[in-house]
Amino acid sequence: MSAITQLSSTLSNAVNAVQKKISTTQTELATNVNPSLSPIYNSVILTLSNNINTWGTRSTNLNTTNDIVGVAQTGLSSISSLLYEMQNLAISAESTTATSDLASLNATYQTLATQIKTIANNATIGGTGLLNTTSGITIYPALSTSVTSTVYGYDYASIGAALTTAYPLSSTSAAVTAATQLATYITSVTAAQASMSAYSSMLTLDATAADAFATSSSSYISDLQGLDTTTLQTNLTSYNDQLSVDYYLIGQMNAAASAALTIFK
Repeated sequence: MSAITQLSSTLSNAVNAVQKKISTTQTELATNVNPSLSPIYNSVILTLSNNINTWGTRSTNLNTTNDIVGVAQTGLSSISSLLYEMQNLAISAESTTATSDLASLNATYQTLATQIKTIANNATIGGTGLLNTTSGITIYPALSTSVTSTVYGYDYASIGAALTTAYPLSSTSAAVTAATQLATYITSVTAAQASMSAYSSMLTLDATAADAFATSSSSYISDLQGLDTTTLQTNLTSYNDQLSVDYYLIGQMNAAASAALTIFK
């Protein structure tokens, strides 16, 4: 029985040792932290980890803003088409003398103006848009919040409203005024489209840079930690296999001990 007792103690110690190795390895894989690193390295890693989180937030916000710009670009395309239609109506109204015909042109004109306002107000993501405001969206392309840039908006919702009230096709002279104003608005849409295209390119570059900084920081952390996840995973498999063998031996030992006790009954 002393041999069985000694073997039991040996196997118990072996199980405890393997379980400790498994726990340590699992922790290293889960946290990606080398427990033997010096406090200085740990401090650097903590700073870099915080930077990675910040870059992730920056990238998300930049991409969201770029999506809003994309919606605005689609809206501007529709608004441009509507303004051209309205300009054609205004030009037709300049030479229309029949009251009923002028009223018909104005009714269509008013409908199109309302559509411009609707498009501008609906060109949003999460309630934020760039066609119903001039205040724009503040973006943060760097780690520091002191580094900012602004994606400015264009208030075409107000322009749509103004076209229905301040520039109606109520008379031939009013139609001339409306046509002139519409030409100005069409020019402004072209400029706005160019701005949105530039904003989109800038936001894409900023988001790509943020992702690159996060990736490089993560890579540097891995280098500092010196963790070989492939080796750790291989070791973990080996430890689990060893634990299974130890448990098997314990089972065999228990069976032998039980048989020995039966003999002495």
